[in-house]
Amino acid sequence: MVTPDKREAFRRATAAMDARRPADALPHLWSLVDRSHLVDDELAGYLRLMGQAYALLGQNRAAATIHLFLGEVDAAWRLSSNSPTDLARCAIAAGRRKEAAQQFEAAGWLGHAAIQLEDDGDDRTARVLWGRLADDPRLSADPYTKGLVRYNLGQACKRLGDDGAARRATIQAMHLLEAAADGFETQGLRERAFDCYQVLLSLGKKGAFENLAEGYLNCIRILSEDNLKYYVLQYYEDFQTLAVEHGELHAAATLYREAAEFARRHDLPYERSYRLASASTHEAAAQRTLRDGGSVQLAENSFSAAIEAFNELGAYSRVREIYGALAQLPLGDKRQARYQRMVTRLSEVPDDRGQIQKFPDYLRMDTAYPEIWRLDVIEWEQGGDSAETMGEVLQDPKWPEFTRRRALLCRLASLGSGETVLSANTLVGVAAQLGRVEIYASLSALEALYGHEDGRVREAVLRAVRQLFFKRSFVLVMRGLEDEDEEVKKRALSAVAALHFGHAFDPLARIYRESGDATVRRTALESIGKIPNVEAAEMLIDVLRHGDKAERELASRLLAGADHPEVGNLLRRAALHETGAAREGMDQILRMRGV
Repeated sequence: MVTPDKREAFRRATAAMDARRPADALPHLWSLVDRSHLVDDELAGYLRLMGQAYALLGQNRAAATIHLFLGEVDAAWRLSSNSPTDLARCAIAAGRRKEAAQQFEAAGWLGHAAIQLEDDGDDRTARVLWGRLADDPRLSADPYTKGLVRYNLGQACKRLGDDGAARRATIQAMHLLEAAADGFETQGLRERAFDCYQVLLSLGKKGAFENLAEGYLNCIRILSEDNLKYYVLQYYEDFQTLAVEHGELHAAATLYREAAEFARRHDLPYERSYRLASASTHEAAAQRTLRDGGSVQLAENSFSAAIEAFNELGAYSRVREIYGALAQLPLGDKRQARYQRMVTRLSEVPDDRGQIQKFPDYLRMDTAYPEIWRLDVIEWEQGGDSAETMGEVLQDPKWPEFTRRRALLCRLASLGSGETVLSANTLVGVAAQLGRVEIYASLSALEALYGHEDGRVREAVLRAVRQLFFKRSFVLVMRGLEDEDEEVKKRALSAVAALHFGHAFDPLARIYRESGDATVRRTALESIGKIPNVEAAEMLIDVLRHGDKAERELASRLLAGADHPEVGNLLRRAALHETGAAREGMDQILRMRGV
């Protein structure tokens, strides 16, 4: 499509506005604001003219959105009189949180209101609102959101010093979130289960170590399955630190050892660092046992675990020191003598000076611990409304300017239509804009749009999903593959072909295993082959063994071109257990790879 000349488009828009024909001006103004490279002043000029056009047409929410984007809060406020959620956003922009809370409460959004009050320091009123929301009958069949609300209620009670109420709400939240996590995992929605575990570990940070362990270990499991290696190590590091702070030295030592094994499996350079930490923590646990007057045998066990870990590192001087400490313990003459002999035997053995490299701070992700307990309550109250969802993005300064611009256009596509009930044609455009925003928040709005009866809207949703590289995107893709409309199915299949990224492996593998459609299976397999991780390569090798002829040929081609460094080793190991045609096929792939 040819992009209209800016000067000509602006001339036509201005002429239409001068002639009091705002509806004729809008298409030209859209062609101006929907451009990638616009300086701020130029964009602001076009948007002000666009806002005037919407105001003349009586589409005040669209006009107010433009004023709010431009920072013109008073003008936005005047145009938002009939929309409490828009008035609330104006109040937030002006720094008037209590007023924002009043408007959100008027809209029935008690969670939004409570969050504004908490940020303003009014925990007492926020507690009342969380309590009212916890009793909302809509939550009776939604253990996840109800658990989040109970969590927020418990935290408000705790800040107010009401420990009894805080404990009751927290226990209810734990039970609800554990039930929700089980339900999500049963449905194959591990990313939603992960959210539950994140809240549980947050509870553990402020309470029982058992909750901390349940949350962290399940998060680490899911992150590992999704091959998010650096997130895994960050979670290990944080859990290790918290375990030490809680005095759980045996647990911490075990976690260091598990992290070392993870680093080794994934060829990361931090294995020795974690093994050293594991050994030192076992040693510290033994020393604490002795210092506290505990069992000598228990201390001996901890010292022995430390010796094993130091041995693996070749840190023989440390091994010698620990044997010396063991030789001084009242463990009986024979064992003391044996430990003393080990000290003598190791006296001349030099240490292995292998490099110790710690996990660096620059690999830590700032987004590793989002405030799920707030974000998902906000999402639930917005109910998949695209205008409200994008309104939240529009006012959030953490988003880069280009994301806020796209959120603005998406909101205008919805609010500027002039339709009381949005038509299918308008919703198709809204879906396209949601995809262009390219953020996780778009998915809730797209999920709501997918329920539309018109297949064109569902097709547009699946076109948009192709641009959203999140595991949750596959919830829509899987629904699309089962749609009764053949065109919708085709769009879902094209999404399967487009979505190949690290943590897409699990849903793609599920599609491959569960689909009865050969084309769908091959498309999923093709996408799996484009994911550069060990799990994808192992699955392709499994297809070589058990797939049909077409799938085996596809897997062979994908393995021959795979660029993961472990593919050759995996193929060689697999070939050792095969004979005949299967062995020849694997050998041929190795030759094609130049191995």
